[in-house]
Amino acid sequence: MPNRPVRECIKRDKPLVGAAEESVQAVAMRMAEACCSSILLCKEGRLNGIFTERDLLVRVVAAGLDPATTPVGAVMTRDPDRIDAKTPVVEAIRRMDEGSFRHMPVVQGDRIVGVISWRDLPFEERAGMQSELDQRHHLAERMW
Repeated sequence: MPNRPVRECIKRDKPLVGAAEESVQAVAMRMAEACCSSILLCKEGRLNGIFTERDLLVRVVAAGLDPATTPVGAVMTRDPDRIDAKTPVVEAIRRMDEGSFRHMPVVQGDRIVGVISWRDLPFEERAGMQSELDQRHHLAERMW
């Protein structure tokens, strides 16, 4: 389905949501309990950031920060790119590839619908775009 909307690829009914004031350790424990590799950080229903397993590795552990005392708001990705739930999956693939994102919040208007993970994106669509993605990577390498 070439025009399949992103909303059809979301695997969780509700995204994991937290607050920037929580400690990295508390958030990581919640992520582990939910078998979820990202958490959206909101304030008054507004998306302020996203924190992922990669952020935990790079921004906390590798940086030598104490997860028990570090607020997740200090190490989250602020104001993350988001994608509309009606956007075709192929556009999500392009945007996630371009930004090197593994997770992207999905919204409908101001409402958070979920999170799309690279692993959630249908293999057929990713495989069908591989030539385009390879060409984009090749051009990017030449520009460097």
